[in-house]
Amino acid sequence: MAVGDRFPALVLETVDGPVRLSDLWIDGPLVISFMRHFGCTFCREHLEHLRAGYSEIRAAGGDVVAVFHYTAQASQDFCTGRRLPFQCLGDPLREAYAALDIRRGRARELYGWGVIRRALPAYRTAGGTRPPQGGDIRQLPGTFVVAPGGRVALAHYSANAADNPPIELVLDAVRAAAG
Repeated sequence: MAVGDRFPALVLETVDGPVRLSDLWIDGPLVISFMRHFGCTFCREHLEHLRAGYSEIRAAGGDVVAVFHYTAQASQDFCTGRRLPFQCLGDPLREAYAALDIRRGRARELYGWGVIRRALPAYRTAGGTRPPQGGDIRQLPGTFVVAPGGRVALAHYSANAADNPPIELVLDAVRAAAG
């Protein structure tokens, strides 16, 4: 998936039933952040950055969803517990991850020097570390911005567990997609 490509027709779980992502970008850009496991310090840090930028994303006409490889109920409970202002969706079979080719990491992408040196700042922002709670610790994250009409405005495939896009990059893509 690259900038300009058509984002695939994905259906994810909510506690109220399935949702087509294409229904969520009709009126404005949509930030879709695929997360690792619930205990991932870097993902929780990324969620905090998305929360901090959420009012600007909304002001640009956009919205955010976070996707987890857990059930819809578990994903919603996690996000409610963190008081996130956006919707969290479930993909327990990781079909959407597979459709976007968001891969699982190797040891150096999960525990290498680049990850270790980012751990302390992320730990501070995310409020500590947690166990994976049944998730796949090898799953890497990815963040996409999709413009109305379904074209990709940002495709960030994380090179390692700590590699999430800066919120400024996400905000720039949302503003450009809102055009």
